[in-house]
Amino acid sequence: MQPRGDSECNRELEREILTQPPFVGGTLTFARRVSATHSNLLEYVFQSREGRRIVMVKQQDESAESEGLTVRECASLRRVRGLLDPSLARTVPEPLLVLPKRGVLVTTKVPGSSLAGILKKNANHLSGPFRRGMVRKIAERIGNWLRSFQTATRAEPIPFNIASYLTDLEPQLSKLEEKGFEPGLAQEILRHAAMQFASLNGRLVSAAAKHGDFIPQNILIERDGVAVVDFEGFRERESVYEDLGTFLGYILVLSARVPYSIQSLNAARQSFLTGFLAEETIDQDLLSTYTLKGAVRIIADGAAFARNWSGLGAARRLTKRLLHLASSANTA
Repeated sequence: MQPRGDSECNRELEREILTQPPFVGGTLTFARRVSATHSNLLEYVFQSREGRRIVMVKQQDESAESEGLTVRECASLRRVRGLLDPSLARTVPEPLLVLPKRGVLVTTKVPGSSLAGILKKNANHLSGPFRRGMVRKIAERIGNWLRSFQTATRAEPIPFNIASYLTDLEPQLSKLEEKGFEPGLAQEILRHAAMQFASLNGRLVSAAAKHGDFIPQNILIERDGVAVVDFEGFRERESVYEDLGTFLGYILVLSARVPYSIQSLNAARQSFLTGFLAEETIDQDLLSTYTLKGAVRIIADGAAFARNWSGLGAARRLTKRLLHLASSANTA
């Protein structure tokens, strides 16, 4: 049920949507609010002469950037769907309406449950040992989806640039102390990364379109299918390791948290890579490089670790893993 205050605030928006093609002459019935970061995400049933469909109304939190973000995401969705074949395009929302001044984007709803919720329910210490097979199958399908997405959007390779990499990494590392990590860790990781990853400078890297936020909250699972939402960070030509590193970095951070089973999440990691690689090989140095970047970004964007035994333990475990990744490139 929609809260009364929200209902009053949204009536005007609903009326405006119904004055715009393709919504003229129809009705909108509120269904539910969906958890989202930096936006208000509402699900509606739209009824018209053509029938009934479920639509999502995404309204950016009010800011100087909300109009630009909304227009950019709408353009990204149109571009993505144009690049993909019809079967893969159906796994991505179709933009139906954009109201830039309001920061509102209306799309079709793609079916599925959030992978974040699935992992929380099935990859914890209690259920993990019994649900590992299911988690493996889901993770492999996600790897398959990302491989198909990158194959459909393949671009000319790009050289790895250590200076650009460190420029992206440093501001994220600067947030580690406020998240509960020891002072000095950021500089230690940066020093290791600058030294270890220097040998990768200039190495040609396969490129394709980048989703930009390929994390479990944006990945939906429905029976044997996978769908992906939230293309605000879409770029048409980036290293194929960007989305890989973001997903694997998220899994790495999640595995340090107490409720989760590291064995189940390691199984998910391996199955995801199995689905993505399809018996091909991967550059392990670049994979470590971008997994470090992804993990640091996830930590920087997330909540601080609690100052108790659980939070401190998680921070210690992650410290070891981050330093290992920063020191893992083969410099020979």
